[in-house]
Amino acid sequence: MLLQEKMKVGDFSPSERAVVNFLLEKQELIEDYTTTRIAGETYTSPSVLVRISKKLGFSGYSQLKKAFLEEVRYLKRDFGSLDANQPFLAGDSPMTIAAAVTKLKEESLQDTLSLLRRDRLQKAVRLLENGETIRVFAVSNLTFLAEEFVHKLRHTGIRAETYSTSNTMYQEAKMATCRDCALCLSYSGETPELLRAASLLRQNRVPLVVLSSVGENSLTRMAQTVLQVATREKSYSKIGAFSSLESMSLLLDILYSCLFAADYDRRYSYKINLSKATEFRSIDNGVIREE
Repeated sequence: MLLQEKMKVGDFSPSERAVVNFLLEKQELIEDYTTTRIAGETYTSPSVLVRISKKLGFSGYSQLKKAFLEEVRYLKRDFGSLDANQPFLAGDSPMTIAAAVTKLKEESLQDTLSLLRRDRLQKAVRLLENGETIRVFAVSNLTFLAEEFVHKLRHTGIRAETYSTSNTMYQEAKMATCRDCALCLSYSGETPELLRAASLLRQNRVPLVVLSSVGENSLTRMAQTVLQVATREKSYSKIGAFSSLESMSLLLDILYSCLFAADYDRRYSYKINLSKATEFRSIDNGVIREE
């Protein structure tokens, strides 16, 4: 649920509701408002803002204000002329479709980068790097991204696993320890299988990194840190998950690259030696042929 949605439906006193409605009306303009000014214009007191912040899960108003402004600016940002749910129409030519899908993916990549926060990324990398085993949890089409991520990690000497069936997912979550680190991929953050696995992970105090959409959901509430994916698609009324999958893939590539860079020389050497010992191809193309 988006923060603004929580503010609209939350249980607030009359004075708190007056302030909440004021924030929702002013949107990004609240950046220039002090707590005293807000209290004056709503005929309340600054302490009301503190109570509202705590009801919404924040430690204080400055934290609420920061999250509110980030969400407002993201949702108002121009995503170009393309509809992420229907980037092309019936009757479009193949080259028109190709151009539209390409542009959508390019915009999704930039959108993802704009959502990335240094502190969250650094924490995610630190948690993953410190885990004895990186356990990746995903369902449906995201399992392919999970498998590719794990494949790359394992080929640089990093212990990583992912699971293609629910029963295995639950068993592995139950057997995980606090020395591991879990990574969950979910656009909605409400996938029942992942929520059950995350609950088992939390019981074992396994650090959890989540890649999910903008806003709060059941999965992000269980995470130690969250990396947000481009959030422009509806749940099912889309032609394909072009935007969200591209965004999720980029975040996984960023995490992989950061883990690789943390021990660059050793991991590069491991990868090259493994490839030399196991890959045998006769390649005629001079561009891709190894010398």
